[in-house]
Amino acid sequence: MSEPNPRDDQWKEMLRAVLGDQAAEEVIASMEAQGFDPAALSRMNPSGPDFSVLMGQLRSMLAGAPDGPVNWQIAEQVARQSLTRDGVDTLTEGDVARAKSNLELADMWLNEVTAFDPSYGPAQAWSRLDWIAHAQSTFRRMTEPVAKNLTAAFTRAMQEQMEQMPEEMKGMLGDQAGTFMEQMMASMTGMQFGAALAELARQSFGSTDTGLPFVEGHTTALVPANIADFAEDLEAPLDEVILFVAVREQAHARLFASSAWLRAYLLDTIEAWARDITIDMGAVEEQLRGIDMSNPQAMPEIDLTDVFSPAPTESQGAILTQLETILALIEGWVSEVTDLATVGHLPHAAALREMFTRRRATGGPAEVTFGNLVGLEMRPRKVREAAAFWRMALAKGDQDSREYLWSHPDLLPDSGDLDKPDLFLADDTSDLATEIDDLLADIFADEEAGEDPSGPEEPLPPTER
Repeated sequence: MSEPNPRDDQWKEMLRAVLGDQAAEEVIASMEAQGFDPAALSRMNPSGPDFSVLMGQLRSMLAGAPDGPVNWQIAEQVARQSLTRDGVDTLTEGDVARAKSNLELADMWLNEVTAFDPSYGPAQAWSRLDWIAHAQSTFRRMTEPVAKNLTAAFTRAMQEQMEQMPEEMKGMLGDQAGTFMEQMMASMTGMQFGAALAELARQSFGSTDTGLPFVEGHTTALVPANIADFAEDLEAPLDEVILFVAVREQAHARLFASSAWLRAYLLDTIEAWARDITIDMGAVEEQLRGIDMSNPQAMPEIDLTDVFSPAPTESQGAILTQLETILALIEGWVSEVTDLATVGHLPHAAALREMFTRRRATGGPAEVTFGNLVGLEMRPRKVREAAAFWRMALAKGDQDSREYLWSHPDLLPDSGDLDKPDLFLADDTSDLATEIDDLLADIFADEEAGEDPSGPEEPLPPTER
């Protein structure tokens, strides 16, 4: 018996690498249904009728492949397979009931320490797969600008690598080579982004604990499996850890629900960074140099996280400072109100607060995962300064005046202000909210009276009449 020709199945693997398993299997099944022997492709005559029909099938699949720099079908498939490989974290009725009761109790405690109203969204318990289902839409929005730049860079660098393809594949692709490369990159980024999405699902305690609002709407949720894994290395009992996380989740929810501009501001800032990301073409070429294009199994091994230029541009530096500051302000505020809400109820509240502060300041697993994916260092070093700022804001005023600063981004301190919070919150500026309210009231009163808000014109001097 003759040995099987390894090239017989090589084209199948190429299709799977480009189209994903499901789409590739559809092409293969379609061929078999029409009486073709897929294993004989490498021996087909490129000018023969069978090859022409096959080429039409492939072009049809390429034309119908998902648009965009990421094949999100592959991303979701990779994420789900990664999470289920070692078993699925199932939710019991007890998990759901405990999550809801803890979130409800957390809301009651927060009523005493913040002027922000509850988010009034549903309280839920999520499995890791649930987290993916809820978060992937926002995850996609934040990562696609980076993927677009990556695809353009890799496509340019892959032009020469195309020569390594089997002649049968090159002949079959013809003028579809450009589309082929785009779909190949979409598949590779789908694999990379899917793996990152799975890692985020493993690390996230709820819907917003990274400071990034991955979930739209006002839903609050806990991921019991992740909280339990985190609590294993802590001295605090699991019940305390869950309740502490529930207070943080509800604090985030109140902040984002009450500051309607905040979610869009964060997402727009991340998108602005991602659009201007610089790709290190030398690193791209180095990665591709070791890839054998005739071996599709090697393609997913490309590490997309090593190709970002290490030095941000001047505009990106400003965006990074802006993003780091707003994330620090969010974490600092959440940390302060959580401390006030839990200190009289949880024996280990102080230790848990310190654990979360260190986790964020040094870059927690979730922040590192997302940051590596978009070439962004998600480590707000000013967390402690931001917490001190909110503590001072409460001491100099009250809950209403502290929360008023979240009314508009221009009212918040910038990075320099966090270095000198006493100046920002000095007595001569402490009535800023009242001054703004009075100014707006005057403007609206003038408009209702039919007067020009700028005031009546003064008469010209006689010499200018």
